Amino acid sequence: MALAQVVYQISTDKEFASRMQSDPQAALDAQGWTLSKEEIAFLLSTLRKSESTEIRRIVKPLLARNWF
Repeated sequence: MALAQVVYQISTDKEFASRMQSDPQAALDAQGWTLSKEEIAFLLSTLRKSESTEIRRIVKPLLARNWF
């Protein structure tokens, strides 16, 4: 569930999204979250492609399923 929390935070908090791009480990540590290297790589590649647009597309179905 940590990945879903991070995706949601990125989609709703521009400052957190910016920190994820510049120093993902520090941003995650500040929230008390841990992600695998693969999860971090996925998030960073998605953020670099189209900012939060792609992240919002991912989050929408999770919200519909009450993952948060």
